[in-house]
Amino acid sequence: MLDKILNAPIIAQLKQCHLFKAMNEKQFDSVMNHCRLQKLEAEQLLFQQDTELTHIYYLYDGAVKLFRSTRNGNEKIIEVVQPGKPFAEGVLFAGSPKYPVSSIAMKQSIVVSINANKYLNTLKNSNDLCINMLGHLSQRLHWMLKELDKQTLHNASFRIVDYFLSQVAENIDSAYDLCLTIPKRDIASRLSIKPETFSRALKSLFKKGLIDMKDNHIILKDVQKLRELVDLEEI
Repeated sequence: MLDKILNAPIIAQLKQCHLFKAMNEKQFDSVMNHCRLQKLEAEQLLFQQDTELTHIYYLYDGAVKLFRSTRNGNEKIIEVVQPGKPFAEGVLFAGSPKYPVSSIAMKQSIVVSINANKYLNTLKNSNDLCINMLGHLSQRLHWMLKELDKQTLHNASFRIVDYFLSQVAENIDSAYDLCLTIPKRDIASRLSIKPETFSRALKSLFKKGLIDMKDNHIILKDVQKLRELVDLEEI
C-alpha cells in the first residue's frame, strides 16, 4: 500500500519529476508502493560512499549535500541538492552496485526514498516508457552541460551571481533579499571556488553596487540587471 505520509502535494511533485513524468498511472502507482518518506535532521547521514545502492531519492524539502571523502580526510562537495530534485539515479542507470558519494542533510530535510530495483524493473518492462524517459533525460543532460560550462568557462563572480539567480523566482526582477540556507564554504565548494576566492568575489560584487551583504543575507539590488549581465557574460 502507498504510504499515507506521501500526501497529495508530494505525489504531485513526483509526477513532474523527469524520473516519473513518462510513466502512466499504473506504472507510477506501482513504483510509489515501494517508496517511503524519510525525515532527516541536520547533519544526518542518508547513505555512505561505497555502500550498496538500494534506493534512489527525491528531495521534497531541505538541502542535501553529496560529497566524496579522500584518504587524507578531505571532503569535496559534488552537489548540493535543492528541493524538487532527484539524486542517485545516475548511479543506478550506470549499473553501479555502490554509491560513489556520501549524502548528508545540511538542515532538516524530507526525502522520498524509492526502491531502486522496483524502479529499474518498471523501466525494463516497458520499451515505450524507456524511450519516453530518454527524452526527459536528454533535456536534463543539456542542462547539466550548461552547468559544466559555467563551472569551467566563467570566473568566480559569474558563477556566484548565476548561483544566486538560480534561487530567485522568474517573476522577480527588482531587488531581492536572498537568505543563504547553507554555509558559504559549501556554496564555494559546489561552485569549485576556494573559500577565499568566494569572499573576494563577494566583496567585488559589493563594490560594484550589485549586491549588499548582511550575515547570511545577500541583497540582489537589481535582479533584472544581474540577469542581463549573466546573459551578456559581462560579470
